[in-house]
Amino acid sequence: MDFSVRPVSKTCASSGRELLAGQLCWSVLIELDGRVVRQDYCDESWSGPPDGMIGYWQSVVPERNSGSVNTFDTDSLFDYFIQLCESPNKVEQDYQYVLALLLMRKRRLQLEQSIVVGDHQAMRLIGTGGEGPFEVLERDLSDDRIEELQNQLFSGSVT
Repeated sequence: MDFSVRPVSKTCASSGRELLAGQLCWSVLIELDGRVVRQDYCDESWSGPPDGMIGYWQSVVPERNSGSVNTFDTDSLFDYFIQLCESPNKVEQDYQYVLALLLMRKRRLQLEQSIVVGDHQAMRLIGTGGEGPFEVLERDLSDDRIEELQNQLFSGSVT
């Protein structure tokens, strides 16, 4: 079974009290309406794992990140990736490459094969929904350039 677990919630599932950084908490995975859901409990409200749970663990509530967190809608980025595949120019090839890496990390794209297109290394990718194949030229981008492109993608300032 492959699923994604969200980070610790801000409130206790039982008492509704705020879960504070550094505080012990208990987390449980349960199935609700066919979906795997995480519920978090403060130590004081924990009475043991509920029946039918998939798993549980104890942890410490992490510090809240005061900066912005890069979150994105995978399907929207995949749609943008497809648009870039249809007519990539040099700048769009940078975005296409960074999006391909992000979508592979999120398991929305899979590497089918490393190939050579002209004189350039490339990746042949397929979508997990059967889309593709897509050929993406590998780009030699600096860490700063990748960060710049990601910031533009997440801020919505890509044209």
